[in-house]
Amino acid sequence: MKRDLTIQQAQADVAGYLTAKGPAWSGLEKPYYLVTHSVEEVGELARAVINLEAKVTEPRRRGLEARSAEKLAVLRDSIGDSFYHLLKLCVAYRVDMQEAFELSFETIKKKYPVDRRFRSDSR
Repeated sequence: MKRDLTIQQAQADVAGYLTAKGPAWSGLEKPYYLVTHSVEEVGELARAVINLEAKVTEPRRRGLEARSAEKLAVLRDSIGDSFYHLLKLCVAYRVDMQEAFELSFETIKKKYPVDRRFRSDSR
């Protein structure tokens, strides 16, 4: 199912899916639900990273004993889920995700400019 997809296309796909599912399922009218669910997904992403790093030795941590490939699959799924829920928030609030990213990234680059002295590929 791999295809070249812009952020705007992904957002349009999510909007179409949520419209097809209907308001009772989508939860678009419940901002607290959207944010809470997004935070839950980011928590799952954090657990995936912790398990992948395997520096935490809690005896009952879910997924810690999985193989590296399985841990990477969980990480990939968690990133995808988090992205979906961010897009869902954008749909609910009519925010263009691509524009939001571009504006934020420009601010980040200005705030933290690249110092060529510390780049690994500089000569």
